[in-house]
Amino acid sequence: MKPLRYALKKEWHNLILLTLPFLIIPFIGNQLPSRIAIHWNLQGQPDGFTTKPIAMLLLPIGNVLIYLLMLYIPKIDPKKRIEIDQKPLPALRTIFVVLFLSIQGILISYSLGIKEQSLLWLYMGLGIFVLVTGNYLRTLKPNYFIGIRLPWTLESSENWKQTHRVGSYTWVAGGLLTIVLIPYVKPSNYSIVLGVIMAFLAIIPAGYSFYYYKASQK
Repeated sequence: MKPLRYALKKEWHNLILLTLPFLIIPFIGNQLPSRIAIHWNLQGQPDGFTTKPIAMLLLPIGNVLIYLLMLYIPKIDPKKRIEIDQKPLPALRTIFVVLFLSIQGILISYSLGIKEQSLLWLYMGLGIFVLVTGNYLRTLKPNYFIGIRLPWTLESSENWKQTHRVGSYTWVAGGLLTIVLIPYVKPSNYSIVLGVIMAFLAIIPAGYSFYYYKASQK
């Protein structure tokens, strides 16, 4: 089945979510400031701004492009290891669509003056994203596009399997930790905590993959 036809038949909910920002933005555009924050420093203060049209269209357009890329991965996979409805790709496509849509909503709420709560929602959303994505990591089959793509995982299907198993546990734990710590850390300091957690999410699976590679060589 062709990707767009599949999306219309099986993932129409994603198409509705992708269209939603383009329908809502014209009705709230006049209430937003001319300059919108798109980046925050380690103290939770905005240090990057852009114009309202760019801020409002960048994420929705990016969301559409990423969804199309994930939809067409089976077509561009050189070894044809991936099918369009292969688990967990449908779930991951929906997760990314919801993530980008949520970030868009948080940017809008922050611009409307709901600042501290917006940062808390952002951290909560990222924690949920990491938790849910980690739950699906272990089900990913070897491919060149999605997952923990390291030289050792791409060369060995067993290394891929074991690395993604460890990565799944790590991401689920990291997502839970991100959510649990929110009430105990000031929003202005939480970006530092989040950065440390994210670093471990990358280092632990990569380190284990290299360890497994060395152990298998012996």
